[in-house]
This record gives sequence, structure tokens and C-alpha cells, in this order.
Amino acid sequence: MIALVTDSTAYLTAQEARDLGVKLIPLSYSVDGLLYSETFVESNGDFEGLIARSNGACHVTTSQITLPMFMALFEELTQQGMEVLCLTISSRLSGTYSNASLAAKSVGGAIRIVDGRTTAGGSCLLLRHAAQRIREGAQLQPLAEELRALREQIGIAFSVTDMNPLRRSGRLGIVRQSVGTILNIRPILQLVQGGVVACDTARGRRDQIRKLAGCVPKDAQRLIVHAIGNQHGADDLAAQLEQLFPGVPLERRRVGPVLGIHLGLDVIGVVWDRSPQAASLSF
Repeated sequence: MIALVTDSTAYLTAQEARDLGVKLIPLSYSVDGLLYSETFVESNGDFEGLIARSNGACHVTTSQITLPMFMALFEELTQQGMEVLCLTISSRLSGTYSNASLAAKSVGGAIRIVDGRTTAGGSCLLLRHAAQRIREGAQLQPLAEELRALREQIGIAFSVTDMNPLRRSGRLGIVRQSVGTILNIRPILQLVQGGVVACDTARGRRDQIRKLAGCVPKDAQRLIVHAIGNQHGADDLAAQLEQLFPGVPLERRRVGPVLGIHLGLDVIGVVWDRSPQAASLSF
């Protein structure tokens, strides 16, 4: 039997984790030196308020999952006779993948680590694929290879108003420093090969919604809208996507404090899955 493992930035609910058979390991974050663990998405409290207060009022940081945390879970699962498939947040966004890989080598046995090259809704979609294939009897190594192929069919586009959290995080990539600071210009960003890159700019909210929707490929089979502190923008984006992609399943999903700290407030984004299997997922 294959056990699925992932990190907290997949932002699953506790019920989803049970339904998918996923073991979740938390990333952590600190506020003025106090350490917290990110957990299931419904149990992370008022992290939006935390982010708002962090704008000069307190110091916040995030931390990847440690090597001993991965080793402890991998040892527990393998001792139970389980094979392990671990999907992590993109290695270009966190050192979590590296620590998972080192832990797998240390523990040994039937453990495969997959760099999701995505996060949030993108990770959720990959986990749904994996869980369904496990129920269908997939084997460990072919399934890991399948997920590495599927991740190329999943994309994320998002936009922020305040660029400073991304700049402080060091995960900004090649985005001009002036973007988002003058003339109501907002960047349109994407994850490309797991890293944040700029693909366009928008002037004002309406143009922002239009260009985010325009990032979604015409053959998208499933859509997710994310928001942090900008529910009106998420409503508008979801409405536009429903017009452009009638009949395509669309979800609204929350994110949590770790991504929120790196992105700030007033964030909207869309995740898509182009794979033919996406439309038939039973989860």
C-alpha cells in the first residue's frame, strides 16, 4: 500500500486529507520569535490579521520542514510496511523538497519524493490525481513518474498589490522593482518551472481580473480560484472564468499563513489543470 505525504502548503482540509489518505507535515512560521505550525486550512486562525499587523508592527518569518520531521514520519510508515510517495512544494520556493529527499535516502526503502513545482491548489490537484491512481492500483515508481509528467499540465497565475512581501522573501525572480508601486500598476505573475516570474502588468482591478483570466489556457479541465484578503476580486475572477469556461469545474479554496506571509494581503490567483484526467477526478 502507498502512503501519500505532503506539506501544509497544499492547504487541505482535515476531511480532504482523510478522504485522500494524505499524511500532512506542517511548515512553520514565527511571529516576534514565537513559533507556530501551519496545519489544515480551516485550523490556521486569523492569519490575515497577522499579516496585516506584520507590516512594520511585528517580525514574521517562515521555516521549511526539517530533516528529522521527515525522517520520523518516513520511518513510522515504512515500519508499518507502507511504501511512501511524498509530494512537496516547489523546490524553487522552499528547501522542503531537499530535506524530504535527504530523509528518504537516510531511511531507505520504498520512498519516492516528487518536487511538485507548484503549491496550494496546484499541489491539491496533484494529490487528487495520486490518490485516485492509488485506488486504481498504481505502483509506486510509475506513479511518481506520472506525477512529474502531470505537474507540467498544472499552472498558477496570480497578482498582488504590494510587492514588498515577495521582495523580502527573496522569491520574486526577475520582476521590476517599480511594478506595483506607482500608477495603480499590478504585476501578473506565474509559476514557471516552479519559480515566480512576471508575465504581464495590469492597470487597475478590472484589467487585473481580465489578464489573470487570460492566462488560463483554452483547454483547461479544472480551475481553482485563490484569494488572500481580496474576496471581492476573487468573486470577480471566478465570475469571469465561469463565463470563459462554461461547464469546467471551478473551486474557491483558501490558503494559509506560510504563503500569506510571502505574498501579503490583496492577492488573487487562478490554478488550472489541463490534463485530460482532471475532468474525471472523483474527489
